[in-house]
Amino acid sequence: MQKVGIVHRVSSGGEPKVEELASLCQTAGYEVVYSTYQRRRMHPRYNIGPGKARELAEVVKTKQLDKVVFENDLKPVQEYNLAKLLGIEILTRTLLILEIFIKHASSSEARLQIQLARLKYDLSGAKEKVRLAAKSGEQPGFHGLGMYDADIYYNEIKRRISRITKRLETLRRRRSIARAHRERHGIPTVAIVGYTNAGKSTLFNSLARETNPVSTELFTTLSTTTRMFEADGKPLFLSDTVGFIKNLPTLLIEAFHSTLEEIGLSDLILLLVDVSEPTETIREKLSCSIDVLRQIGVFGIPIMLVLNKIDLIDDHELHEKISDLKLDLPFVAASSLMGQKMDELRGKVSSLIPGYIRVQALVENNDRNLHVLSSICERSRVDRFRYVGGRIQVSLETPRTLAERLKNISLSFRIER
Repeated sequence: MQKVGIVHRVSSGGEPKVEELASLCQTAGYEVVYSTYQRRRMHPRYNIGPGKARELAEVVKTKQLDKVVFENDLKPVQEYNLAKLLGIEILTRTLLILEIFIKHASSSEARLQIQLARLKYDLSGAKEKVRLAAKSGEQPGFHGLGMYDADIYYNEIKRRISRITKRLETLRRRRSIARAHRERHGIPTVAIVGYTNAGKSTLFNSLARETNPVSTELFTTLSTTTRMFEADGKPLFLSDTVGFIKNLPTLLIEAFHSTLEEIGLSDLILLLVDVSEPTETIREKLSCSIDVLRQIGVFGIPIMLVLNKIDLIDDHELHEKISDLKLDLPFVAASSLMGQKMDELRGKVSSLIPGYIRVQALVENNDRNLHVLSSICERSRVDRFRYVGGRIQVSLETPRTLAERLKNISLSFRIER
C-alpha cells in the first residue's frame, strides 16, 4: 500500500477539512501517514507558503511518502513546482476522486464518463503543462504520439473529448428509450440520493429486494440502477444513484450529467443522511446534497428525508437530533440495514408520490376489457375487484395515464375525492 501525506491550505476564517480527504485516500487504497494544513492566502508558486513547502519536502524524505494529496485545486505551475521540489507525484482532491471513480466503475458508460472528466481536467491546463514539461525535458501527454508541441497535445485531447461525448450521447439516447418505455406504463419513479456512504444502496436493496454490492467505501455506486418496488400497494420504479460529496468537482457533475438527470426526471426524491453522525455533520451534508440537486437542475420535485442508520443510536439521541436539525421537509427515521421503520417509510412514500388518483369503474366483462384491466391492475393499488353479472366493478388507486385507459373502456367511471 502506497503511503501518502495530505495537505489543506485554508483561507483566512476557514476551517481545515482533512478527515474526509483521509477517507477518500483510504478508499483509493492509500495509507495516510501524514496530515497538515496551513491558514494563509494562496501562494503563486506552491499554493502553500514556501516555508511550508520546504517543511513538506523534509516530511517526504523522513516518512518516505509515495504521493502528496492536496485538498485544494492546484494550478499547473504549482503542481509542477511542488512535484519538482518534493520529487514525488502530486494529486489534487479532484484527481483523487477520479481515481476512486475508476476503481468503482463497473459499466461502460461510467468508464466513459470518467475518461471524459479526466480529459476535461487535462484540457484546462494542457498548453501550460506541455510548456512546463518541455522546460524540464519531459514528454507529456498520451503514449504513442511522439514529440509534439502544445497545440498538437491540446487538439488531441479535444478530439478524444469529442469521440467520447458522441459515444455517451448514444448511450444517453438508449436510456431515454428505456425511460420512455417506463413512462408508457404510467408508473412514477422514486430516486434515492444523498451523501456518499449514507446507505443508499442498502436502502435500494431493502425496498427493491435486490442484492447490489454494498460497501463502507465511498462512491461504490456510479451507474443508475432502476427496479420495481411497492409502496403501500402502489407499484413504483426505484432508482439508486451516484453519491454526492462536498465540493464535487464541476467537471464530474458535467461528465455524469446524463446519469444525474435521472434524478431530475423522477417524481419523488428520497434524500438520505446518516443520522448516527454528529448533528453539525448531518447539517453540512444535507446542505451539500441540496446544493448538488440545485446544480443539476432539480426544482419542484417533492423531497422526503430519510434519517438512516437509527440502529446506531438510541431513541433519546435521535429525538435530540431531530429537534436540533429543525427539519422543514417530511421525513422518516429508519434503518435500511436492519429493516426498522421500513413499512412507515413505504407508507410515507405512498402518501407523497404524486400522480396517483383513486377511481371507481364499471367495465363490461369481455376478453378485450379483461386484458386491458389486468394490465392496469398490475400497475395499481387495487382495493376492490368483483364480478357482478356480466360486468366487473373495480376500485383502485392508479397513475393518471392508466386512469385514462380505464376510463376509455368503462361503462361508468368516477374519481373519488
